[in-house]
Amino acid sequence: MHTVRLNFLAFAKQNFSVAIYRREAPQVENFDDQYSYYDFKDINGANKKYEITGVETVGFEKYNAAIHVDHHIVSNRVYDRLIEASKLIDGYFIRKSDDVRNKRIHFNLESHPKGKKCVWIEPYFLKSQQKWGILLGFQFVVDESILQSNKFTLDKDILIASGSLNSRGQSNLDFYLFKHNYIKQFIQNILPQISSKFALNFHTELFELASYQLKPKEYFFKDGYTSSSAYYGLYKSAPLSNSISNQIYDFIYLEEDRNYAVSLLKGLRGETHPNTFNGIEKLFKVPFTNDNIHGSPLKSFSDDEIDTKIKQIKEDDKNILPVIITKSKNETGDDKLYYWLKNKFTNAGIPCQVVTKDLIQNENAIKFSLANIGLQIFAKSGGKPWKMKPAGSDYLIIGIGQSYNIENTPEGNTIEKNTTYSVLTDSSGIFKDIQILSEGMESDDTYWQKLVTNISALINNTQSKKVALHVPFRISKSKVLEKVAGSIGSDVELSVLVINDKTDYFGFDYANNGLVPFEGTFVKLSKFEYLAWFEGIQPNNPKITKRFGNPLLIKFWYSNKPELLENYSYRESLLQDCINLSGANWRGFKSKQLPVSIYYCQRIAEFIAKFREFHLEHIEINNLKPWFL
Repeated sequence: MHTVRLNFLAFAKQNFSVAIYRREAPQVENFDDQYSYYDFKDINGANKKYEITGVETVGFEKYNAAIHVDHHIVSNRVYDRLIEASKLIDGYFIRKSDDVRNKRIHFNLESHPKGKKCVWIEPYFLKSQQKWGILLGFQFVVDESILQSNKFTLDKDILIASGSLNSRGQSNLDFYLFKHNYIKQFIQNILPQISSKFALNFHTELFELASYQLKPKEYFFKDGYTSSSAYYGLYKSAPLSNSISNQIYDFIYLEEDRNYAVSLLKGLRGETHPNTFNGIEKLFKVPFTNDNIHGSPLKSFSDDEIDTKIKQIKEDDKNILPVIITKSKNETGDDKLYYWLKNKFTNAGIPCQVVTKDLIQNENAIKFSLANIGLQIFAKSGGKPWKMKPAGSDYLIIGIGQSYNIENTPEGNTIEKNTTYSVLTDSSGIFKDIQILSEGMESDDTYWQKLVTNISALINNTQSKKVALHVPFRISKSKVLEKVAGSIGSDVELSVLVINDKTDYFGFDYANNGLVPFEGTFVKLSKFEYLAWFEGIQPNNPKITKRFGNPLLIKFWYSNKPELLENYSYRESLLQDCINLSGANWRGFKSKQLPVSIYYCQRIAEFIAKFREFHLEHIEINNLKPWFL
């Protein structure tokens, strides 16, 4: 049996008790700040709200919390005990101490000119094992004065201190070892000090969980050719579809930047770095010659010149993809130019490829970027590089994303407006469509009504009988999902998965090189909550070739047919589709941490946020070509 060590230390004593004092909460609009509030079931199973305190108080009854049921209460009391046991330890501090939801304690293990290298702990109940203990993890906490500075950037020093880069400023292949070493240092030096004042004590080994293995990703190409590698599949065969007619690649650049355009063109032809990229024509089997490559030197990136170029492209009867050479994105003005160009062309319904001069002149970086640039150009032109082998029945996959915007009202108030949109694929990962689902304030009933109407219409219009929603947040069951279920056919299977890549959970495989779990590994945190590694080392090749990121937290959140989620094989099939979709990413050959249903939504959200930041035009994101790659 293979195992993963979760970043969790179980308490040595599990049969502890937690006593609190409670009284039924009065029916008032504003709660009392000196108490916590919690819902308990009465004898009829109905919820009743109680005021909670940890000290004996007149009018309050003593209540012994069930440690396997009343998780919120127990977590709060354990947190209080951990604070008492830790507060005199050197390096102890609490961030966001005024946030009642915070249950995290930090310990500074190593000071840094720009912050602190810390290990944090917080109470946690591991449902799959019915164990209480603490989650713990490494975090580089940037100094508050630097964070508040107008000039704050996530610079190389901070990336090295956080473990993303190694000491030479390169991608840290030992990322897992880096995190594990700080956890080990905490266990050896800090944990004994906490244990001496903490009655429950701790096991000092990271908790060992049985791990399971999903099937390897399988890529499909032209004429049914299959491969376990996207790049080598294209190299040996041909794209799934490369029927791009009348394709023109229009290189747009400033007159003084002609040498950069020529350099990029030679790279995309496979002339400069043939060992890492043999060219668009050879890899994607489409013409990429002087006959369909144009050059458009401009005097400036002005409104007039770009509007003229857009007009020329729209009036031409050929399929023209602009490849634009621009400045770096290091300065605010350069960053704005980059997104202004993307905004102008996207608004005109023209996908474009923007490449910075910094990347082109960086010999090492461009060498390993050319294949990905070629892939993006091919997909934006309408080509389909590959698809994935589905886990079972073909599903409609609806990825749902959100973008927030703070606006000022005429009365001087601020309101938060929300744009919710969908990215449609099938379970083979083929990109189908982007649509706006709803816009407005979450406090407005019409926002939720539009969301229900448009999700229901998506499902009904496609006539799909098997549908999976992939969302990065817990979408409301009562306001949205139950109403959607009532608006679609009773024969439709609808399941909703919450997929989160910003998670506090981590794990190590002590049997593997660099402690990195195999790609496709997953562990069960609870019946409906899994931790999964969509990228990792290959079972047949233990060499670490890149910095592998965090695992994904996947929660089976809802189904209109609850009996489906009770079935383990059904849950594993949905999980298999998720990892398959992580291989369907047409942005890069090694971009496979997130399923495209979530990743594409993140990319769109980033673009919308930048367009708003620079006060650019609102764009119609609906497009049949993946402009956001």
